[in-house]
Amino acid sequence: MKPDNARIAVVEDERNLRADLLDFLLWRGFAAEGFGSGEAFEAAHALHPFDLVLLDIGLPWCSGLDVAKRLQAGPSTPGIVVLTAFGSDEDRLAGLTVGADAYLVKGTSLQIIEATCLSLLRRLHSNGAAAQTVPGAVPTASSAAPPAAHSDWVVYTQIWQLGTPTGERLHLTHQETQFLNPLLQHPGQPVSRTTLLKGMGKADTLSNLRNLDNCASRLRRKVLAACTLELPVRPSYGRGYTFTGAGRVEPPWTT
Repeated sequence: MKPDNARIAVVEDERNLRADLLDFLLWRGFAAEGFGSGEAFEAAHALHPFDLVLLDIGLPWCSGLDVAKRLQAGPSTPGIVVLTAFGSDEDRLAGLTVGADAYLVKGTSLQIIEATCLSLLRRLHSNGAAAQTVPGAVPTASSAAPPAAHSDWVVYTQIWQLGTPTGERLHLTHQETQFLNPLLQHPGQPVSRTTLLKGMGKADTLSNLRNLDNCASRLRRKVLAACTLELPVRPSYGRGYTFTGAGRVEPPWTT
């Protein structure tokens, strides 16, 4: 099973953390879907089973441990990766006892979370699926080669354009320009969703947060399609987004 064939459920009631995980998993090629409660996840899983679930323990109305117990007793049991703030040995023991395949504490890097999911999917689908083995925790074949380290991405804010490290110039929408502006002003530093929305003239609402994540995903696809480069905008788990390449903001050039 390849990542783009694996269905992963993210069961997390904190919307920003859930959005970070979803954005990262979708970028890495998984078919991921988020749920704010165990009940919502279980209803969806009963209709169309997931291959793996990233499961918080401290959910509203029902514990993630209870969700894991019911999954183990049900007709279709996905791989279970607990991702929670509870990190004591007793908590870990409780999670593994009810059937979790892996137990991670919040704050774990997105790369480790991905590697854990890939490893578990590999084990779950090893029998009779040798021809469809899951790749390791490295960029997938669809990932573009990263830009040269010494080359800059440049946002020209007044003319709504993005300069790439290989010389292409891409036209941006106003919203895309305002999204990239603070990220390239502070490359390597996480910028909160609230700050990004404020720069785009939007309120910090659930609808606008979703639009923000959609904007990031569309931008990555747009850049990849236009110049086969991967835009280095990454979700920073629980903190917003980070531009991980070399970038800067400039006034428009003249030709």
